Amino acid sequence: MNSLLENLNEKQSLSVTTTDGALLVLAGAGTGKTRVLTTRIAYILNQNLCMPWNVLALTFTNKAANEMKNRLSALSSGAWYAGDIWCGTFHSICLRILRANAAASGLMQNFLIYGEEDQKAVIKSVLGTSTKSPADYVEEFSKIKDKGLSALDNKDKLFNAYNAELARLNAVDFGDIILHVLKLFRDNPDVLARYQNQFKYILVDEFQDTNNAQMELLRMLTSGMDNPNICCVGDDDQSIYSWRGAEIKNILDFQKTYPNAQIIRLETNYRSTSNILGAANSLIRHNRDRLGKELHNLSSAGNGEPVYVLTLPSDYDEVRIIADYITRDGNTQFDDYAVLIRTGTLSRLFEEEFGRRAIPYKLVGATKFYDRAEIRDVIAYLRLLVYPFDDMSFLRVIGKPRRGFGDAAIAKIRACGPNLMSGLRNAPLSAKQRTNADEFLSAFEFDWESVSPRDATQTLLERSGYIKMWQESKDSDAPDRLINIRELINGVISKYDTVADFLEHAALMMTDDNDAEVTGNVVSIMTIHAAKGLEFDTVFLPAWEENIFPNERTISEGALEEERRLAYVAITRARRICVISNAMSRVMFGQRQYNCPSRFITEMDNRYLDFQGGVHRNHVYHAPMPHSYEAPQKSRPAPIKSDTLKGKFVTHAEMGSGVVIEENGDILTVAFKNKGIKKVARNFVKIV
Repeated sequence: MNSLLENLNEKQSLSVTTTDGALLVLAGAGTGKTRVLTTRIAYILNQNLCMPWNVLALTFTNKAANEMKNRLSALSSGAWYAGDIWCGTFHSICLRILRANAAASGLMQNFLIYGEEDQKAVIKSVLGTSTKSPADYVEEFSKIKDKGLSALDNKDKLFNAYNAELARLNAVDFGDIILHVLKLFRDNPDVLARYQNQFKYILVDEFQDTNNAQMELLRMLTSGMDNPNICCVGDDDQSIYSWRGAEIKNILDFQKTYPNAQIIRLETNYRSTSNILGAANSLIRHNRDRLGKELHNLSSAGNGEPVYVLTLPSDYDEVRIIADYITRDGNTQFDDYAVLIRTGTLSRLFEEEFGRRAIPYKLVGATKFYDRAEIRDVIAYLRLLVYPFDDMSFLRVIGKPRRGFGDAAIAKIRACGPNLMSGLRNAPLSAKQRTNADEFLSAFEFDWESVSPRDATQTLLERSGYIKMWQESKDSDAPDRLINIRELINGVISKYDTVADFLEHAALMMTDDNDAEVTGNVVSIMTIHAAKGLEFDTVFLPAWEENIFPNERTISEGALEEERRLAYVAITRARRICVISNAMSRVMFGQRQYNCPSRFITEMDNRYLDFQGGVHRNHVYHAPMPHSYEAPQKSRPAPIKSDTLKGKFVTHAEMGSGVVIEENGDILTVAFKNKGIKKVARNFVKIV
């Protein structure tokens, strides 16, 4: 048992061994929360406090769930089987409960899970005349369902028509998965009691990201208990997903929900230097709605370099300075660097500059594998094979390849059967359409259940003409699409025992907002939201300007504290070097803007910063304390100063203002705002 705890610090060990009653672990950035969660589960099982199937471990993404499962397998040492633990995302666990209790929940056993594209198609079919797009309604309906059972009293006709059409199609959307479990538990107390008795220990990762429906699920599972064994791990300072339904009040009110709960703060950061943590701490203290904690690193990490703040003449100078830094001294370790942006529109200049200089980069957040059209087509074909009543899949693939079925033909087909596949067999069609219909139907008529899912998929795609369609296509990306299809068949589908098992996996993958994946020796360009959970040696944070970060909308909507949390997340992604920049002028949406530096820069304690370019902001630092927490007093190290002029803002009597981009003894290369790049003597410029 000692070996299980020997690599944990005091607070981590306390979080693992406090097994009785409700516990909130406030885990700051880089403090080892996943280690605490998995070690806690192993400790509970090694202590014989329950059986593996009595543990429920919930997280938000498939990637996080798989990481947890892998760590648990490594910790088990054969004493227990990690596969018996109920470990998964909220939606995968609720789906498991629904499949086991389909009749009681009012669903058919073989119900379908509709992703966003399917939802749009359903909404379009019931929409009628509207000024809003189906995508707008998908977002609106998802927000309603994220609010839990109380939101189901919604009287919107389209919302009700949409849900009725889902029921007719024997389908649920992503938000329904949790809602149906809530209704199952509410209407069937015996079913709820069974799961309450089974789950003796509940653990929740990233608790700050829970929405109302997820919190309602936790309350139901722990209802009737004075002090349930629920452990939630999260960080209120990293709650940045309110636009996806996350409710920060769930973590702030944890002790109201569970009055006897304990709170343990993990504040030892294993990632960043003292100056980076000091800057982040001093910024987040300006938020009032927080439980409060103070990150500090191990003494061996040292103070490190200060957080550099660059003020540059233009956005072009900004990307050039960053590219210069990355390529200095012939550096080729590109995966040490990340450019984190507030909004995706800021990536264009970096893509252009990096491409021009042959700096390898990856724009994280590009089209995901399961979002590709050809992958969704294959899945639709397979869904129609297993679930012939799936009208949405029928409509997606009936024209791939083209078979001559327009709106009029579809209307005839719809009138001739309970679903489109059935109607296609009986509809009065033209001779050519009947030939095409029979060929389409025959593609599905083979004994697919007697062969492997891989072979069944290959056979279906060949019989239907889908593979041939891409083989004969003149599109430049057709070869890539065929490669993706081959990867799906051989690399994914071949791992499953049945086609239905794969389809369940695919449904969760298409609706799961997975963590960003970064592979290869490339510079990562991504939004700050996508970077949460990642870390890099050097992080560049461009465009820290008012109306961009914080952006204009959040300021007007009063969401400034979440923007500040986002800034905190951005800074704490850096292990060694963090560079914040702002430009005096920037082109946004075709218009040149002149924005002030972000208020977040002035909110940080100057003792952790090194201003290069612009006026050093000598202000008296003050940040309010959160309502319920007084941070311990710690000595603040002075930042390390740099004597180099590179990156600094200078003026020249004839050339005007500019930024030093190269330094060679007494000769400087300066990017002047109005004169371009010039070489000048050091003694002819003045540092601003």
